[in-house]
Amino acid sequence: MSVVELRDLTKTFDGGVEALRGVDIRIDDGEMVAIVGPSGSGKSTLLQLIGCLDRPTSGEIHLGGRNISRDGDRRLSALRGREIGFVFQQFHLVDALSAVENVALPLLYQSSRRAERHRRAVAALERVGLGHRLHHRPAELSGGERQRVAIARAIVTEPSMILADEPTGNLDTATGAEIIDVFRMLHADGATVVIITHDREIAASMPRVIHLRDGRVEADPADAGPIERSIERSIEQPIEQPIEQEVPDGAACP
Repeated sequence: MSVVELRDLTKTFDGGVEALRGVDIRIDDGEMVAIVGPSGSGKSTLLQLIGCLDRPTSGEIHLGGRNISRDGDRRLSALRGREIGFVFQQFHLVDALSAVENVALPLLYQSSRRAERHRRAVAALERVGLGHRLHHRPAELSGGERQRVAIARAIVTEPSMILADEPTGNLDTATGAEIIDVFRMLHADGATVVIITHDREIAASMPRVIHLRDGRVEADPADAGPIERSIERSIEQPIEQPIEQEVPDGAACP
């Protein structure tokens, strides 16, 4: 079952700048996908459209099987709050609030009781390994811890998809690897995760990598036919060395 499907999607900004040009992508429930491409390839625009933060110029966006391309602001806002968890490079935490209060914020829009919001926020922080930092404010946390808080905030509503925009961009290599491990843990638990990244090592470790260039899909393993996938698998397989057989003395070699 698809979580999101883009059909012939285009986005043109004022001045005639074509950010996306006929993009077709389908992401299924439980997938972990990296979207990569050079600056100006359309990655950020694609994220905004998938995340219901903007509307396409033409084409269709199907979220959970329903066409949302022309939905109004109120309905898109409700979809964002219910179906999509966002993680950004800049964390976007409220400095005056503790970790658990930051994580509980999205639940304010679901009319849940205060005790329930607190319980779910604590559970989300424990899930990302921050159960011991519940009452610390962002200034008291490291960069990696702040990003974990942001991830906990993204998952507290139990969304159908997590969108991460350069989630390791402000972190050192070791801390960034730890954050990617958190996403892998969420994926192993059944979450659908889409990560936009410029880091080649991170992209290379993902099960599926979609390459964008000049607003188009340049490469996507999901588009490969049976023959192409068979070739890819054979390339990835280690080459087995032939077993040398002993030839008896005086015997002719085959």
